[in-house]
Amino acid sequence: MRSKQKKIRLAVSGLLLAAVVGTGIYAYQADQNYVEELKEQAQLPDAEEVEEFWKDVNTSSAEADLPEEEPESTPVPEDTPVPEPSAEPEGTSPAAGNALVPSLSFDENTVLAAPMTGTSGEVLIPYNMEHTVYFPTLDAYKCSPGMVMAAEVGTPVMAVADSLVTLVENHEETGLTVTMDMGDGYQAVYGQLKDVTVEPGQQVEASAVIGAVNEPTKYYVEEGSSLYFAMTKDGQPIDPTLYLPPMAE
Repeated sequence: MRSKQKKIRLAVSGLLLAAVVGTGIYAYQADQNYVEELKEQAQLPDAEEVEEFWKDVNTSSAEADLPEEEPESTPVPEDTPVPEPSAEPEGTSPAAGNALVPSLSFDENTVLAAPMTGTSGEVLIPYNMEHTVYFPTLDAYKCSPGMVMAAEVGTPVMAVADSLVTLVENHEETGLTVTMDMGDGYQAVYGQLKDVTVEPGQQVEASAVIGAVNEPTKYYVEEGSSLYFAMTKDGQPIDPTLYLPPMAE
C-alpha cells in the first residue's frame, strides 16, 4: 500500500516538474521573441557597431585633451638695419635731365665766362656803389649795383660759371630775372631776359645758354635792348668787371 502511494507521489512530482520546465521553456522563448521584437522596433545597434562607437568616443576624447597647436611664425631678426634713403650724388641736379657739374667753387681769382657772344659788350650803365652814375631813362644819378650791357633782342645769354639756379622771377625794374649761386657766397644776376630755359634747383655748366635778351623794361627804354648783369658776395654788391673777361668790359 505504501509502495503504491510512493509511486503516485513520484508520478505527480514528475508531472509538476515537467509542467514547470515546460512553462519555463515557453516563457524563455516568449522572452527571446519579445526581446528580438524590441530590438527590431528600437533598431538597436549590434555588437560591432557598439564597439566602433566606443572607439570613436575614445579617439575624440584623446584629441580633445591635446593642446592646440599655435601657428608657426617667422622669426624676426633683432637689430635689422633699416636702409636709409640714398642721397643724391654731389653735383647732380634735382631737375630731370640736368647736366652734371662739378662742386661749386668760386674765389677772387676766378675768371668768368662771357655772358654773351657776338656783341660789342658796350657798357651802357657801369657798376658803381661808391659814386652815382647817370641813368638815361630815369634822367637821374644814383648808385648802380649792377651793369647794363648793350645787346640785340634775341641774343643768347649764357651762365658765366658753373652755377645752381636759385631764383627765376619777374622783377619790376629788370623784367624776367634769373639768380644763380656760383659757390662760396658768390651769386650772379641776369635781367631783362626772355625764353628762359632753367628753373630753380637746376645746375648748369659755364657757358650754358639760360635764355635770351628781351625788349627793355620801362626803366631802360632810352638805353635800348640790353642785358642787366650783377654780382653779389654774401648778399653785398660787387663789381662784375673784376671777374669778367676783357671782351666784356
